[in-house]
Amino acid sequence: MLVMEPTKDLTELRKGFVATYRRKPVRPCSLDVALETLQFLRKVILYEKYETIVDLLGALTLHGRWICAMIPSELVIRNVLMMVSKLARDESFRIISGEPISAFDSLNKLWSKSEDNSGSASGKKLKKGLIQAINEVSSEMSLCCENIAARAGDLINPQDVLIVHHLSESPTLSAFLASARATRKHRVLSVARSNEFDSTPEFATPIQLCDVGSKMCEVTKVMLLLHRNLHSDSDYLHCKAAHYFVQVLLPGVSVFPDGSCLVPAGGLSICLSAQRHSVPVYILAAFYKITPFFVPDPMMVNPNKAPGVGFSHALDFSGLVEVPRPTFDLLPASLVTLYISNSACILPSHVYRLIGDYYHPEDVTES
Repeated sequence: MLVMEPTKDLTELRKGFVATYRRKPVRPCSLDVALETLQFLRKVILYEKYETIVDLLGALTLHGRWICAMIPSELVIRNVLMMVSKLARDESFRIISGEPISAFDSLNKLWSKSEDNSGSASGKKLKKGLIQAINEVSSEMSLCCENIAARAGDLINPQDVLIVHHLSESPTLSAFLASARATRKHRVLSVARSNEFDSTPEFATPIQLCDVGSKMCEVTKVMLLLHRNLHSDSDYLHCKAAHYFVQVLLPGVSVFPDGSCLVPAGGLSICLSAQRHSVPVYILAAFYKITPFFVPDPMMVNPNKAPGVGFSHALDFSGLVEVPRPTFDLLPASLVTLYISNSACILPSHVYRLIGDYYHPEDVTES
């Protein structure tokens, strides 16, 4: 593979990409990051010079890895880079063989396939088909929020009590609850810090993280009282129609192959309380958040934010107290009941099956 020198325009574009990301005071929405990354890689495909699929993959890797090194905590950028690489490989195979790759090919046909003639696909043909594929992926990403919200009616029952977190900063979670409110009457408890109570939406009741366990305990007592008073099948049906049952809804940041995931800080404490009270935990995560590899150094993707200590106390604590404040929490698969994606609801044990749909094994190995 030839080491390609980046053009001046693309170098300025990728520097601008990183500068724009770092200039934002808070972490941007994952969808915005995914779309911006996709548009940048689209410009790489349009403006970079290449004749074969090998040259194209080299150009994508050169620019993509530079951005990933500058923003190591944003796994969505790596995911989108590997998605585009797989699209390029699939487009090259389609041009050479004259037919798209099918997941249902016979073993005989799969065995006979060879990538030795990958260089026969010209850069001009690759560019045309790949740009069209990227536009389709961009459209699918834009519809992810709408598709996830459409599943709210199947997962939320009337009179449910929902505990959510990071509501004001998650458009997907807000859209999910808005879709549920259109057809279901339910109560929302939003976990927030005391200084965020004013920014909580009107339909949600703000609570602090330390109150999550007691709120779940109250609802569990109501549920037990309802079940103790059952005397007939009609009573059971009435109880089932008007039951109080807690669900925990959290926005996912990244989903790993073993079913674990990253969620906003505070999510681990909420899920541990949910496990104690046998409450299901649902994680909202679009397809571009599925990460096909494990991160060896958790601190690389989970930077610490400035501690939320008052300025007057910070002077007294200086050099004496360490106040860690991670950006995310890592949830093991045992604490997650279901992942709600744009295409389906996925069990944590089945996440690894989706990796082959979006990523190529060679790209995952080299990441």
